[in-house]
Amino acid sequence: MIRVLIADDHQMFRQGLAGLIAASPDLELVAGCADGAEALRLIRSHRPDVALLDISMPGIDGISLAACLQREGLATATVVLTGHDDPVVCEQAKSAGVRGFLRKGEAFENLVAVIRQVASDQRAGKQRVVTRPPERQPLTDREREVLGHIARGMSNRLIAATLGVSVKTVDSHRCNLMNKLDLHSTAELVRHALALGLA
Repeated sequence: MIRVLIADDHQMFRQGLAGLIAASPDLELVAGCADGAEALRLIRSHRPDVALLDISMPGIDGISLAACLQREGLATATVVLTGHDDPVVCEQAKSAGVRGFLRKGEAFENLVAVIRQVASDQRAGKQRVVTRPPERQPLTDREREVLGHIARGMSNRLIAATLGVSVKTVDSHRCNLMNKLDLHSTAELVRHALALGLA
């Protein structure tokens, strides 16, 4: 289980990230807050595996907080969330010991994969900075349509009747979805569809 803390002063965005984490069986949200000082206190107390830090929070900004954690020798890996790509800021984040750097516009699509990669790297002692998950083949429009129907609880036979295709074709789409998304059960497909807003 990967234990995660979220620190972001935008409540709705923070709640959205919390929902993604709650939908992932290998992730656990241990705390959430809106400012850097509270985040530091909670990280010291809960010792999460990964801390998601808004780059511009009240009190202590995300990069300064990451640097503080590095100085204290805490094992929590940090992922900085930012609204823009700035090479200078990215270099500052690397120097502060940040292990993940993710644009907020990509967060809902890539966050869970980045958390998993950062946690895996931390446990393996790797020092790289993860900016996005491994590239996957994009879903076709029909695959997204099938995924949405799966998330709504429809059987393969009902999906086939709705789309006017054979059950074998739906089986093929389901198999392709699992391979492309590296998922292994219907429950995981449903969670992914919910994260993408397809259901």
